[in-house]
Amino acid sequence: MARLEALLKVKPSAEECRQTLNQLAVSLVAELTWLDPRNACLSLNAGASGLPVQVFMELRGPDQLGVLVNSREGMGSGAPLSHAVLEQALDLLLRLLPGSALVYRSDRDGPIRQGSGQRTQT
Repeated sequence: MARLEALLKVKPSAEECRQTLNQLAVSLVAELTWLDPRNACLSLNAGASGLPVQVFMELRGPDQLGVLVNSREGMGSGAPLSHAVLEQALDLLLRLLPGSALVYRSDRDGPIRQGSGQRTQT
């Protein structure tokens, strides 16, 4: 099961981020569901096989946006379809949210570090 995470530092307000997530859904041809005022889920099908992929987004505080890509694609094969969805989502978010920066990617930086610098088990 593929599980890829990223964290963006964002400059726009929470409301601007919400509007951007609506634009992201249109660009990815995905269904957007707001789970609550801070959390949203994009559901889409990736690749020719139509692999169901979910992209969860969490507005964390005033300046962070968490992104989690989740699918049934095997990580043993490198999860190329899930990686492609993550790449596309991050590219679009960075373009749509001026002044934003990618600060963390699980496929690049490893597990998310906790406050004390200890790594979590994944």
